[in-house]
Amino acid sequence: MYKINPFLLLCSLFLFLVSCDGEPEKHELTPVEQPIILYADQTVDSLLFYTYDSWTVTPQVDWISVDGKSHLDIEYDYRMPYLCRVFLKVKPNATGRTRTGTILVQSYEYAYSSPLVQLGVLHVSHPDMVVDSWLDEQARIPDVAHYEMTGEANWTSDYLSFTVQDNWDLMFADATPPTWISFDRATGLPGQYKVNITMEENTDTENGREATLRLSTGEVSNTITIRQLPAKK
Repeated sequence: MYKINPFLLLCSLFLFLVSCDGEPEKHELTPVEQPIILYADQTVDSLLFYTYDSWTVTPQVDWISVDGKSHLDIEYDYRMPYLCRVFLKVKPNATGRTRTGTILVQSYEYAYSSPLVQLGVLHVSHPDMVVDSWLDEQARIPDVAHYEMTGEANWTSDYLSFTVQDNWDLMFADATPPTWISFDRATGLPGQYKVNITMEENTDTENGREATLRLSTGEVSNTITIRQLPAKK
């Protein structure tokens, strides 16, 4: 989810049948259902809801904040509901595991809590994510996860594919960088990237080998483990 807008919020008029004069006042607070699940470095998202009245939005954790004032101090026309969008700021998740928070939305005498989930991993589309433990297996939300890939001894090329929100760098996490593997790009600006990886063939028939890369962006870093199996005898 990459919704970046310089304005505090956008409240647009929702077209509705205008009631006749004398109709009793209407009050409503209806969320527009949209699960908010962010990667570890994603820091902007928004809430949508309909209401006839002024409202407040209050994050319940210290790593979520409202982008500006949380109260729209105007008098609404009770004959027509408004669609309100409130932009949220989220701190990068450098904990290495998924975290959850809620945002309390209140309007008139109504209230609801909207959940926000921020994963502990960056948005790496290749290789696949490996889940170490689940926060909610049915909803497919991992608690702790990592990235890895494994190939045969004659496997000599592959790639990383990822999207990041800040400047990034890629380096070996090993104390002694391996000489049998290399990659064609080590730094970049925010965006989507494909980094090609080249490996030498493993001629050892007894031992496999592995290397660990560290992808870092802003306050967040993830490791990607690459394993090459022993050669066949």
